[in-house]
Amino acid sequence: MSLIALMNYLKDSLEQRRTNATFKHLDDHVLRDIGFIRDQGNIRPLSGTQKERSRPPEKRLSDS
Repeated sequence: MSLIALMNYLKDSLEQRRTNATFKHLDDHVLRDIGFIRDQGNIRPLSGTQKERSRPPEKRLSDS
């Protein structure tokens, strides 16, 4: 694993831990209202991953 891949993995993992810590006290209805869902103990955005949200819309449509 390259150093850059390792750093990206660590960044993503820390971001997920921060999200879980921030939103863990909220119930599922409130999470859905603000655009998140609880999935297997983790809290994730309804719209997909950060990489999917940062792509241009035309790329997202063609991937489906």
